[in-house]
Amino acid sequence: MNVIPSNYALEFEPIFKNFTFHGKETITVGCKTPVNSIILHCAEIKIKSCTVRQNGMSQKATTKINSKNEELTIIIKNKLKGTFFIDIEFIGQLNDRLLGFYRSQYRQNGKTKYLATTQFEAADARRAFPCWDEPEVKATFEISIIAENKFTAISNMPVTSKKRLKNKTVYTFAKTPIMSTYLIYLGVGEFEYLTGKIGKVQVRVITTKGNKSKGKYSLELGKKLLSSYEKYFGIKYPLPKLDLIAIPDFAAGAMENWGAITFRETILLYDPKTSSTRTKQYIAEVISHEIAHQWFGNLVTMKWWNDLWLNESFATFMATKFVDKFYPEWDLWDQFVDDAMNNAMALDSLKNTHPIDVKVNSTSEIREIFDAISYDKGGCVLRMLEHYVGESNFQKGLKQYLANFKYKNAEGKDLWDAIGKISKMPVRAMVQTWLKQPGFPVVEIEKQDSTLHLKQRRYVLESDKKSNKGLWSIPLSVGLQDELFQKLFTKKSMSVKLPKNNLGFVANFGRKGFYRVKYDEGTLIDLKMLVDQKQIPAIDRWAIQNDLFSLCVSGDETVRNYLDFSDAYYDEDSYLATVNVAHNLSSLYFRAFDEDFSDQIRNYTVKYLKKILHNLGWDPKKTDKHTDALMRGFVIFTLGKLDDEEVTIESENRYKQFMKNQNSLSPDLVEPVCSVMAWNGNSKTHDELTRLYRNAKSTEEKLRFLGAMCSFKDPKLLLKSLNFSQTSEVRSQNMQLPIMKVAGNPYGKKILWPWLKSNWPKLSKKVGRGNPLFNRIVASISSIADDSMEKEIRQFFKMNPTPGTERTQEQTLERIRISSKFLRNMRKEFS
Repeated sequence: MNVIPSNYALEFEPIFKNFTFHGKETITVGCKTPVNSIILHCAEIKIKSCTVRQNGMSQKATTKINSKNEELTIIIKNKLKGTFFIDIEFIGQLNDRLLGFYRSQYRQNGKTKYLATTQFEAADARRAFPCWDEPEVKATFEISIIAENKFTAISNMPVTSKKRLKNKTVYTFAKTPIMSTYLIYLGVGEFEYLTGKIGKVQVRVITTKGNKSKGKYSLELGKKLLSSYEKYFGIKYPLPKLDLIAIPDFAAGAMENWGAITFRETILLYDPKTSSTRTKQYIAEVISHEIAHQWFGNLVTMKWWNDLWLNESFATFMATKFVDKFYPEWDLWDQFVDDAMNNAMALDSLKNTHPIDVKVNSTSEIREIFDAISYDKGGCVLRMLEHYVGESNFQKGLKQYLANFKYKNAEGKDLWDAIGKISKMPVRAMVQTWLKQPGFPVVEIEKQDSTLHLKQRRYVLESDKKSNKGLWSIPLSVGLQDELFQKLFTKKSMSVKLPKNNLGFVANFGRKGFYRVKYDEGTLIDLKMLVDQKQIPAIDRWAIQNDLFSLCVSGDETVRNYLDFSDAYYDEDSYLATVNVAHNLSSLYFRAFDEDFSDQIRNYTVKYLKKILHNLGWDPKKTDKHTDALMRGFVIFTLGKLDDEEVTIESENRYKQFMKNQNSLSPDLVEPVCSVMAWNGNSKTHDELTRLYRNAKSTEEKLRFLGAMCSFKDPKLLLKSLNFSQTSEVRSQNMQLPIMKVAGNPYGKKILWPWLKSNWPKLSKKVGRGNPLFNRIVASISSIADDSMEKEIRQFFKMNPTPGTERTQEQTLERIRISSKFLRNMRKEFS
């Protein structure tokens, strides 16, 4: 790149009556060799004028836009080098596609209102102003916004001056530090805010009018997290202010714009009266994730998008670590392995997975890698690395890395080298085996006397000779009540000796490593007894059956063996193992839903779930653990769908009470109880739930009723819910939820695929091309199809190209083949 920008002076004026904005910019650039053409990024923008200035001389430029490549070429007669200025005036669209500079619509006191906000990651700053829209091209930004007087304007930095012009105000913001374009923020709307301070930094929670009282929890937590991260990283937060902004329409969960983080309203606003336990936890995790980015990502930025995974997984890992410090009673690391590790392994055991470190050629590919591999597998690899080098070495290496690269760009290897140097361990070599190749290993163990014979191979659910390749550097940890030893396992096979007089062993102790374990039969029998007697830690009790269940799906183990092993968990007292066994048993039942043998599985499942509900009780108690609330809702909903009579009757009674008095039901039970009612309900129930949806005050409450509306047995009512999700009453950002819920409903299987086919053009229009939500819609097809439909599904996507979902389509078809094969295996086993 010849021409390099050092500063952008930007002015924006959003015009709400025709949803456009007027922009002016002056870019200060430097160039070592003489040029007469300059190329920068630009999309969906109309250029009004462009001049180039140097030493008081200005020349009018001609401009050409290539909309396919999203590029603007500026051509001048006389070549220039050194420092010069580019002045551009332009007009853009305040679009409704939730990217670039866009408009968000909401209702307030019965009136429709609008605000303007931005989402620039990965490559959409170019929709707001012509720029070099790549993470490595950092510059400073001087921003001003002209807004109608009723509005407030927000950007990354504090306001330095406000000037009235008749019915408008010009807001001028302080100059930013050196930063990447994807982190710039512009916001204009009727905002209100809560303000606090931590040290010299002003922290605000910003909401649309009438919502700021729900920002108290987020404000207090944001302040605490900011100072904790400063201590951990050893670097002061670099900006004078931090805003946490709640936006009504938002495609992602949140976005870490430097000093102006945006969130979906449901992920920032907490009302102790109506919000669920899960919401409180999720808010904490997301705020923590975004604040971690203020250093890791914003202060030090990846050179290019192939290291996006490191940016995201690091924030995921740190978020869990820090929220766990404030709320140890939430058992967050346990939830992390059940959630993040399960999600990542489910995706990574497909042949159509991708390595963590992916080549990214075009910006449309970036959207496809925002997946469980970049966030969750990455987070698991960091957790494994921290355990391997030790917590203190990990932190010291990290501090060194941030200090070396602040206000600059770095690559993943820079971090591995920093941690490797401090720990004096082969970090880069170890980590690369987890980043450069797809998938992960299973370690197979044969025990002979006190010797363990170990083999590693790639673990895939649909195996063939080609996809079994791979060799990993596995930090193998073996323990029982405590860790016995750790060894780096780098070959195809090796043998290790157990200490004398040991009572048994668990491999991948503490489930710190990102791999599965297949034990021999004798060891499994010993482990069943150790699980039953709780002689091993809770996380390992979870891991043993978690691996065993996955091995059933891949055909390496039998379902009967899993059911038999699950008996050991009948008196389980940890959330982690209990909830996973409950999930696994109920998923077996719903897979076998229409089969003759489903009753055998149903009996196991009901017996297990009833025991949990008996211990928990229906009503929240003062002595409840945080995770009890999460468990209670799941168990009630699942028993309802298993047609358990007691749960059905109790749900009905509580629903009747709830219809008279909405405070009679705890927020955690609203969706489960309403869903059980729907499962047994008719069109009258559907009307009631629709009315509840319409009258609900917050989005969080609305989504509970929308979820329940997808739990009917009657296909006509499910279609009614799907059609309702297409109306303007459901925001496009929530539209995938009903589709995913109906896909998970056994009575939705027959109707969803025909509905999707006929509504695809409408869906495309409502969700918008390239929207990451489309991947979730495509993925949901795996729950409703079998492998006889593969040709038809391929044909459909050939006729209806959906860019950005190509990899998801392949993964979905692979999942369909795996499920079909698993069901055939179950039929053989139970015949």
